[in-house]
Amino acid sequence: MPPREGLRLVPPSGLRVNRESSVPVHVQLKTQIRHLIMTGALKPGSQVPTVRQLAGFLRINPNTAAKALAELQQEGYLESRPGRGTFVADRPPTGEGKMARGLDRLVDETLERARRLGYSAEEFLATAATRAPVAQARKAKRTRALVIECNWPEVSRFREELEAELPLAVDRMLVEDLTERARRDPSFVREMVGYGVVITTFFHIHEVKAALAGESVPVVALLTEANISTLLRLSELPEGTTVGLVCGTPKGTQNLLRSVQSAGLTHLKTVLASADDPWSVERMLEATSVVVCSEQAAEKLRGTLPPTVEVIMSNRTIDRAGIDLLRDVLARLDEPPRAAAR
Repeated sequence: MPPREGLRLVPPSGLRVNRESSVPVHVQLKTQIRHLIMTGALKPGSQVPTVRQLAGFLRINPNTAAKALAELQQEGYLESRPGRGTFVADRPPTGEGKMARGLDRLVDETLERARRLGYSAEEFLATAATRAPVAQARKAKRTRALVIECNWPEVSRFREELEAELPLAVDRMLVEDLTERARRDPSFVREMVGYGVVITTFFHIHEVKAALAGESVPVVALLTEANISTLLRLSELPEGTTVGLVCGTPKGTQNLLRSVQSAGLTHLKTVLASADDPWSVERMLEATSVVVCSEQAAEKLRGTLPPTVEVIMSNRTIDRAGIDLLRDVLARLDEPPRAAAR
Protein backbone atom coordinates (compact mmCIF):
# COMPACT_ATOMS: atom_id res chain seq x y z
CA MET A 1 0.00 0.00 0.00
CA PRO A 2 1.53 3.37 -0.98
CA PRO A 3 2.14 5.93 1.74
CA ARG A 4 -0.35 8.77 2.23
CA GLU A 5 -0.10 11.67 -0.16
CA GLY A 6 0.34 14.22 2.60
CA LEU A 7 3.49 12.49 3.89
CA ARG A 8 5.07 11.09 0.77
CA LEU A 9 7.31 13.65 -0.91
CA VAL A 10 8.56 17.18 -0.43
CA PRO A 11 8.85 19.25 -3.64
CA PRO A 12 12.39 20.33 -4.55
CA SER A 13 13.36 23.37 -2.50
CA GLY A 14 14.45 25.27 -5.61
CA LEU A 15 10.93 25.50 -7.05
CA ARG A 16 9.59 29.05 -7.02
CA VAL A 17 6.84 30.96 -8.80
CA ASN A 18 6.64 34.69 -9.44
CA ARG A 19 3.01 35.78 -9.55
CA GLU A 20 3.98 39.24 -10.81
CA SER A 21 5.66 37.81 -13.92
CA SER A 22 4.03 38.01 -17.34
CA VAL A 23 4.91 34.30 -17.73
CA PRO A 24 1.93 32.10 -16.73
CA VAL A 25 2.48 30.25 -13.45
CA HIS A 26 2.01 26.79 -15.00
CA VAL A 27 4.70 27.63 -17.56
CA GLN A 28 7.08 28.72 -14.79
CA LEU A 29 6.49 25.47 -12.90
CA LYS A 30 6.77 23.31 -16.01
CA THR A 31 10.01 25.00 -17.09
CA GLN A 32 11.62 24.56 -13.67
CA ILE A 33 10.72 20.88 -13.36
CA ARG A 34 11.92 20.22 -16.91
CA HIS A 35 15.16 22.03 -16.10
CA LEU A 36 15.67 19.86 -12.99
CA ILE A 37 15.20 16.76 -15.14
CA MET A 38 17.50 17.93 -17.93
CA THR A 39 20.30 18.85 -15.52
CA GLY A 40 20.02 15.57 -13.59
CA ALA A 41 18.72 17.10 -10.36
CA LEU A 42 15.67 14.87 -10.82
CA LYS A 43 16.91 11.43 -11.86
CA PRO A 44 15.08 9.04 -14.24
CA GLY A 45 12.70 6.89 -12.26
CA SER A 46 12.45 9.29 -9.31
CA GLN A 47 8.99 10.10 -8.08
CA VAL A 48 7.72 13.67 -8.32
CA PRO A 49 5.34 15.32 -5.85
CA THR A 50 1.61 15.07 -6.35
CA VAL A 51 -0.55 17.85 -7.70
CA ARG A 52 -1.84 18.58 -4.21
CA GLN A 53 1.66 18.71 -2.74
CA LEU A 54 2.93 21.07 -5.44
CA ALA A 55 -0.13 23.28 -5.08
CA GLY A 56 0.22 23.44 -1.31
CA PHE A 57 3.98 23.95 -1.36
CA LEU A 58 3.87 26.77 -3.92
CA ARG A 59 0.47 28.14 -2.87
CA ILE A 60 -0.96 27.85 -6.36
CA ASN A 61 -4.20 26.46 -7.71
CA PRO A 62 -4.22 22.63 -8.09
CA ASN A 63 -5.40 23.01 -11.69
CA THR A 64 -2.27 25.05 -12.43
CA ALA A 65 0.01 22.33 -11.01
CA ALA A 66 -1.96 19.63 -12.82
CA LYS A 67 -1.59 21.45 -16.14
CA ALA A 68 2.20 21.71 -15.74
CA LEU A 69 2.56 17.99 -14.94
CA ALA A 70 0.20 16.97 -17.75
CA GLU A 71 2.22 18.92 -20.34
CA LEU A 72 5.46 17.38 -19.06
CA GLN A 73 3.91 13.93 -19.48
CA GLN A 74 2.81 14.78 -23.02
CA GLU A 75 6.37 15.89 -23.85
CA GLY A 76 7.86 12.68 -22.47
CA TYR A 77 9.58 14.01 -19.35
CA LEU A 78 7.19 12.36 -16.88
CA GLU A 79 5.16 9.20 -16.83
CA SER A 80 2.19 8.15 -14.73
CA ARG A 81 2.19 4.75 -13.05
CA PRO A 82 -1.36 3.77 -12.01
CA GLY A 83 -1.74 3.34 -8.29
CA ARG A 84 1.79 4.59 -7.60
CA GLY A 85 2.09 8.17 -8.78
CA THR A 86 4.05 10.24 -11.31
CA PHE A 87 7.71 9.58 -12.05
CA VAL A 88 10.51 11.03 -14.16
CA ALA A 89 10.55 9.03 -17.39
CA ASP A 90 13.22 6.33 -17.61
CA ARG A 91 14.29 7.86 -20.91
CA PRO A 92 13.33 11.55 -20.96
CA PRO A 93 14.02 13.53 -24.15
CA THR A 94 17.77 13.76 -24.70
CA GLY A 95 20.02 16.36 -26.27
CA GLU A 96 18.81 19.23 -24.11
CA GLY A 97 20.79 18.52 -20.96
CA LYS A 98 23.92 20.18 -22.28
CA MET A 99 21.89 23.20 -23.37
CA ALA A 100 20.25 23.44 -19.94
CA ARG A 101 23.61 23.30 -18.17
CA GLY A 102 24.90 25.96 -20.56
CA LEU A 103 21.96 28.18 -19.66
CA ASP A 104 22.77 27.62 -15.98
CA ARG A 105 26.32 28.83 -16.56
CA LEU A 106 25.13 31.83 -18.57
CA VAL A 107 22.76 32.91 -15.79
CA ASP A 108 25.42 32.39 -13.09
CA GLU A 109 28.02 34.34 -15.06
CA THR A 110 25.59 37.18 -15.79
CA LEU A 111 24.51 37.46 -12.16
CA GLU A 112 28.15 37.47 -11.05
CA ARG A 113 28.97 40.21 -13.55
CA ALA A 114 26.01 42.26 -12.31
CA ARG A 115 27.22 41.81 -8.74
CA ARG A 116 30.68 43.08 -9.64
CA LEU A 117 29.10 46.17 -11.18
CA GLY A 118 27.29 46.85 -7.93
CA TYR A 119 23.82 45.51 -8.77
CA SER A 120 21.94 43.02 -6.61
CA ALA A 121 20.41 39.86 -8.07
CA GLU A 122 16.95 41.30 -7.38
CA GLU A 123 17.76 44.49 -9.29
CA PHE A 124 19.11 42.52 -12.23
CA LEU A 125 16.12 40.15 -12.38
CA ALA A 126 13.62 42.99 -12.05
CA THR A 127 15.28 44.85 -14.92
CA ALA A 128 15.42 41.70 -17.05
CA ALA A 129 11.71 41.15 -16.46
CA THR A 130 10.91 44.62 -17.76
CA ARG A 131 12.69 43.76 -21.02
CA ALA A 132 10.38 40.81 -21.68
CA PRO A 133 7.60 41.55 -24.19
CA VAL A 134 4.33 41.99 -22.38
CA ALA A 135 0.91 43.08 -23.53
CA GLN A 136 0.18 46.73 -22.86
CA ALA A 137 -2.22 46.73 -19.95
CA ARG A 138 -5.19 49.04 -20.15
CA LYS A 139 -5.62 51.23 -17.10
CA ALA A 140 -8.64 49.85 -15.29
CA LYS A 141 -11.13 51.86 -13.30
CA ARG A 142 -11.89 50.92 -9.71
CA THR A 143 -15.04 48.83 -9.46
CA ARG A 144 -17.23 48.97 -6.38
CA ALA A 145 -17.40 45.52 -4.78
CA LEU A 146 -18.94 43.95 -1.69
CA VAL A 147 -17.13 41.19 0.21
CA ILE A 148 -19.28 38.94 2.40
CA GLU A 149 -17.85 36.49 4.95
CA CYS A 150 -18.75 35.06 8.35
CA ASN A 151 -16.32 37.02 10.56
CA TRP A 152 -14.73 40.47 10.57
CA PRO A 153 -11.04 39.48 10.68
CA GLU A 154 -11.31 37.43 7.49
CA VAL A 155 -13.57 39.83 5.61
CA SER A 156 -11.13 42.64 6.47
CA ARG A 157 -8.12 40.60 5.35
CA PHE A 158 -9.85 39.66 2.10
CA ARG A 159 -10.61 43.33 1.43
CA GLU A 160 -6.94 44.22 1.85
CA GLU A 161 -5.84 41.39 -0.46
CA LEU A 162 -8.37 42.24 -3.15
CA GLU A 163 -7.71 45.99 -3.14
CA ALA A 164 -3.96 45.32 -3.32
CA GLU A 165 -4.35 42.96 -6.30
CA LEU A 166 -7.25 44.41 -8.28
CA PRO A 167 -8.82 47.78 -9.19
CA LEU A 168 -11.56 47.41 -6.56
CA ALA A 169 -13.13 49.64 -3.92
CA VAL A 170 -14.36 47.04 -1.42
CA ASP A 171 -17.14 47.31 1.16
CA ARG A 172 -17.61 44.62 3.83
CA MET A 173 -20.58 42.72 5.25
CA LEU A 174 -21.16 39.64 7.39
CA VAL A 175 -23.23 36.77 6.02
CA GLU A 176 -25.60 36.87 8.99
CA ASP A 177 -26.22 40.60 8.46
CA LEU A 178 -26.96 40.07 4.77
CA THR A 179 -29.47 37.27 5.37
CA GLU A 180 -31.19 39.11 8.22
CA ARG A 181 -31.50 42.43 6.37
CA ALA A 182 -32.65 40.68 3.19
CA ARG A 183 -35.36 38.93 5.21
CA ARG A 184 -36.57 42.14 6.90
CA ASP A 185 -36.25 44.61 4.02
CA PRO A 186 -36.49 43.46 0.37
CA SER A 187 -35.58 46.97 -0.83
CA PHE A 188 -32.15 46.50 0.77
CA VAL A 189 -31.41 43.65 -1.65
CA ARG A 190 -32.33 45.84 -4.63
CA GLU A 191 -29.61 48.25 -3.54
CA MET A 192 -27.03 45.55 -4.29
CA VAL A 193 -27.20 46.49 -7.99
CA GLY A 194 -24.98 49.42 -7.06
CA TYR A 195 -22.09 46.98 -6.79
CA GLY A 196 -20.20 45.77 -9.82
CA VAL A 197 -19.60 42.41 -8.14
CA VAL A 198 -20.40 40.64 -4.88
CA ILE A 199 -17.63 38.40 -3.55
CA THR A 200 -17.84 35.57 -1.04
CA THR A 201 -16.26 32.14 -0.50
CA PHE A 202 -17.50 28.71 -1.52
CA PHE A 203 -18.47 28.10 2.10
CA HIS A 204 -21.18 30.79 1.88
CA ILE A 205 -22.08 30.99 -1.80
CA HIS A 206 -25.49 29.32 -1.36
CA GLU A 207 -26.48 31.67 1.49
CA VAL A 208 -25.44 34.75 -0.46
CA LYS A 209 -27.16 33.69 -3.69
CA ALA A 210 -30.35 32.84 -1.78
CA ALA A 211 -30.37 36.30 -0.17
CA LEU A 212 -29.76 38.02 -3.53
CA ALA A 213 -32.18 35.88 -5.52
CA GLY A 214 -33.56 37.69 -8.53
CA GLU A 215 -30.91 40.41 -8.61
CA SER A 216 -28.59 40.78 -11.60
CA VAL A 217 -25.38 41.66 -9.74
CA PRO A 218 -22.72 38.99 -10.41
CA VAL A 219 -21.77 36.88 -7.37
CA VAL A 220 -18.28 35.32 -7.38
CA ALA A 221 -17.29 32.52 -5.00
CA LEU A 222 -13.61 32.27 -4.16
CA LEU A 223 -11.56 29.42 -2.77
CA THR A 224 -9.23 30.14 0.12
CA GLU A 225 -5.97 28.44 0.96
CA ALA A 226 -4.55 27.86 4.42
CA ASN A 227 -1.16 29.30 5.24
CA ILE A 228 1.46 26.89 3.89
CA SER A 229 3.36 26.79 7.19
CA THR A 230 0.17 25.59 8.89
CA LEU A 231 -0.26 22.74 6.41
CA LEU A 232 3.39 21.73 6.58
CA ARG A 233 3.31 21.59 10.38
CA LEU A 234 0.13 19.52 10.38
CA SER A 235 1.56 17.11 7.80
CA GLU A 236 4.51 16.46 10.12
CA LEU A 237 2.34 15.28 13.02
CA PRO A 238 2.34 11.51 13.70
CA GLU A 239 -0.42 9.20 12.52
CA GLY A 240 -3.50 9.44 14.76
CA THR A 241 -2.57 12.74 16.42
CA THR A 242 -5.60 14.51 17.84
CA VAL A 243 -5.69 18.17 16.83
CA GLY A 244 -8.04 20.81 18.17
CA LEU A 245 -9.65 23.22 15.72
CA VAL A 246 -10.99 26.44 17.18
CA CYS A 247 -12.38 29.62 15.60
CA GLY A 248 -14.41 32.51 16.92
CA THR A 249 -17.73 30.88 16.03
CA PRO A 250 -18.96 27.31 15.39
CA LYS A 251 -19.46 28.11 11.69
CA GLY A 252 -15.87 29.33 11.43
CA THR A 253 -14.64 26.11 13.03
CA GLN A 254 -16.61 24.06 10.50
CA ASN A 255 -14.93 26.06 7.72
CA LEU A 256 -11.53 25.34 9.26
CA LEU A 257 -12.38 21.64 9.37
CA ARG A 258 -13.22 21.72 5.65
CA SER A 259 -9.84 23.32 4.95
CA VAL A 260 -8.04 20.54 6.84
CA GLN A 261 -10.07 17.87 5.07
CA SER A 262 -9.52 19.39 1.61
CA ALA A 263 -5.74 19.42 2.28
CA GLY A 264 -5.83 15.61 2.56
CA LEU A 265 -4.68 15.50 6.19
CA THR A 266 -6.57 12.28 6.84
CA HIS A 267 -3.96 10.96 9.29
CA LEU A 268 -5.19 13.42 11.94
CA LYS A 269 -8.08 13.16 14.35
CA THR A 270 -9.91 16.42 15.03
CA VAL A 271 -11.90 17.83 17.91
CA LEU A 272 -13.82 21.04 17.35
CA ALA A 273 -14.34 24.03 19.63
CA SER A 274 -15.56 27.60 19.45
CA ALA A 275 -13.91 30.47 21.27
CA ASP A 276 -17.34 31.79 22.30
CA ASP A 277 -18.13 28.48 24.03
CA PRO A 278 -15.78 27.94 27.04
CA TRP A 279 -17.11 24.44 27.64
CA SER A 280 -16.14 23.30 24.14
CA VAL A 281 -12.65 24.76 24.62
CA GLU A 282 -12.21 22.89 27.92
CA ARG A 283 -13.36 19.65 26.29
CA MET A 284 -10.92 20.20 23.40
CA LEU A 285 -7.98 20.78 25.75
CA GLU A 286 -8.77 17.53 27.57
CA ALA A 287 -8.23 15.67 24.29
CA THR A 288 -5.18 17.38 22.78
CA SER A 289 -2.25 19.70 23.32
CA VAL A 290 -2.06 20.77 19.63
CA VAL A 291 -4.51 23.45 18.56
CA VAL A 292 -5.09 25.09 15.19
CA CYS A 293 -6.44 28.53 15.93
CA SER A 294 -7.83 31.39 13.83
CA GLU A 295 -6.73 34.95 14.53
CA GLN A 296 -10.15 35.77 15.88
CA ALA A 297 -10.11 32.82 18.29
CA ALA A 298 -6.53 33.50 19.35
CA GLU A 299 -7.52 37.01 20.39
CA LYS A 300 -10.46 35.71 22.44
CA LEU A 301 -8.39 32.96 24.10
CA ARG A 302 -5.31 35.10 24.76
CA GLY A 303 -3.84 34.14 28.14
CA THR A 304 -6.24 31.22 28.72
CA LEU A 305 -4.44 28.42 26.86
CA PRO A 306 -1.89 26.46 28.95
CA PRO A 307 1.78 27.02 28.01
CA THR A 308 2.07 23.31 27.16
CA VAL A 309 -0.36 23.73 24.25
CA GLU A 310 1.16 24.15 20.78
CA VAL A 311 -0.85 26.81 18.97
CA ILE A 312 -0.72 26.68 15.17
CA MET A 313 -2.14 29.83 13.61
CA SER A 314 -4.40 29.35 10.61
CA ASN A 315 -4.60 32.38 8.33
CA ARG A 316 -6.58 31.84 5.16
CA THR A 317 -5.71 33.76 2.02
CA ILE A 318 -7.49 34.00 -1.31
CA ASP A 319 -6.43 31.38 -3.83
CA ARG A 320 -4.51 32.82 -6.79
CA ALA A 321 -6.92 31.28 -9.28
CA GLY A 322 -9.68 33.24 -7.56
CA ILE A 323 -7.79 36.47 -8.12
CA ASP A 324 -7.43 35.60 -11.81
CA LEU A 325 -11.14 34.74 -12.00
CA LEU A 326 -12.09 38.11 -10.54
CA ARG A 327 -9.72 39.87 -12.93
CA ASP A 328 -11.57 38.25 -15.85
CA VAL A 329 -14.96 39.22 -14.39
CA LEU A 330 -13.85 42.85 -14.03
CA ALA A 331 -12.50 42.88 -17.59
CA ARG A 332 -15.91 41.75 -18.88
CA LEU A 333 -17.68 44.40 -16.80
CA ASP A 334 -15.43 47.04 -18.35
CA GLU A 335 -16.14 45.95 -21.92
CA PRO A 336 -18.49 48.23 -23.91
CA PRO A 337 -21.87 46.63 -24.61
CA ARG A 338 -22.16 44.97 -27.98
CA ALA A 339 -24.64 46.33 -30.48
CA ALA A 340 -27.71 44.14 -30.88
CA ALA A 341 -27.78 42.07 -34.06
CA ARG A 342 -30.27 43.24 -36.65
